[in-house]
Amino acid sequence: MRTILSLIAILFLGTASAKKNESKPNPLGTIYPTEWTTYKDAVTGIEIKVLTDTVSHDSYIYQTDPMWSADQRFLLFRSSVRAGGDKRQGQFFLMEVATGRILQITDGDHGSVFMANRSNDIFINRRVDVLNKRKKATGEQTWNLYRMNIDELWQDALAGKVKSHDKYEHLLASMPMNDSILGRPGGWCISCDDDFAYIVVERKGTEEEKRQMMEQAFTPAGNQPIKIKPSLGGVRKINLRTGEVSIVVNTLFKVGHIQASRFINDEILFCNETGGDTHQRIWYVRADGSDFRPIYKETPLDWVTHETFQTKDYVYFNILGFQDRLRKQATGIMRLNLRNNDVECLGNVELEGSDLNGKPMLGGRGFWHCNSTRDGKYAAGDTFAGNVYLINVATGERTLIATDCRMKPDHAHPHFSPCGRYLLFQSGHFTNGKRLNLMMVDLEQIK
Repeated sequence: MRTILSLIAILFLGTASAKKNESKPNPLGTIYPTEWTTYKDAVTGIEIKVLTDTVSHDSYIYQTDPMWSADQRFLLFRSSVRAGGDKRQGQFFLMEVATGRILQITDGDHGSVFMANRSNDIFINRRVDVLNKRKKATGEQTWNLYRMNIDELWQDALAGKVKSHDKYEHLLASMPMNDSILGRPGGWCISCDDDFAYIVVERKGTEEEKRQMMEQAFTPAGNQPIKIKPSLGGVRKINLRTGEVSIVVNTLFKVGHIQASRFINDEILFCNETGGDTHQRIWYVRADGSDFRPIYKETPLDWVTHETFQTKDYVYFNILGFQDRLRKQATGIMRLNLRNNDVECLGNVELEGSDLNGKPMLGGRGFWHCNSTRDGKYAAGDTFAGNVYLINVATGERTLIATDCRMKPDHAHPHFSPCGRYLLFQSGHFTNGKRLNLMMVDLEQIK
């Protein structure tokens, strides 16, 4: 009863807070009190900690990127409502893991935020207007990358002496938004030594490249929609010490899901982004442009998705089995050894419950996203029906952790803390899929 009353109180207070924030956005350095509560999953009986309230529409950053500060004191997330103002823009926040207190670390217009791997810093990108000699906008923009120390901001916030964001953000590099050679920058990540940024670009290319692109473009089976049209892409590298921008590789497809190895500083993984299936999803390259190659060469029956670097030598990904035509060979969570290309299937689960539209599922196999601990001992996966599983990699044993995550307005995206003790995911359970809560499970109660 106390837990239920706590959740009701959080909902009431959060609603009041959201209405208050609608008129005026909160500034950088705003500190929010803890919103923690707990509940027991109705099916598994496992205790789940709810980290954020039910109205702020909080979500973790994507599971391919680091979410914890180097000292594991802070956890990074974003929200489209919590800070008020333009809900489409949203802002980024840090949660102090020991207390649950929340610190707002961005305000105004910005791009993405990436947590440093070796220090308590964050990287932020912003599009900045190019000014002429009279300091008037020329209509052009640059893509700027900045570095900010979160310990400094936290101390100023506690002291009530927060300055404007430009006093904390130190410019590292600039890149033109529409260079004919470099291309137009998009998604990005940081190397594990924090010395380089790897950036996805779209580019115009030559007429011959466009012809080759269309010849190689994926043609979906049956009535599958084409969500993203083909475009020429590539990867660029920025030296964060010198600001130098260089070309890593050009591609004949749109690049997505770029990520850097957490263990080896020049390994890059990305995908052929179509918004759905493709003939060859996962690609690998070294930071100097060498060893550019596909990862896991697909057959027409493979629908590969949601690849992620996990351990020093392994990439994890899913082969979907939600359609009858896809279940004629192995599906489920896979791990591939980057050093010898050996592939191992960690298994799948049958689809449970209802689909995203509430219709009963008639069969099929259901893992959608995957992750693993950094030591490779455990994996995690979510299903189309919104359930989260823990998998013992050595034995194949699967343990149901959480149910009814709803998988909307976004997916559960399970991931582990760096130490492997905590399993985190996001869930629309308490809002019937309208907004997300951040969830965390202490695996000591299970192992």
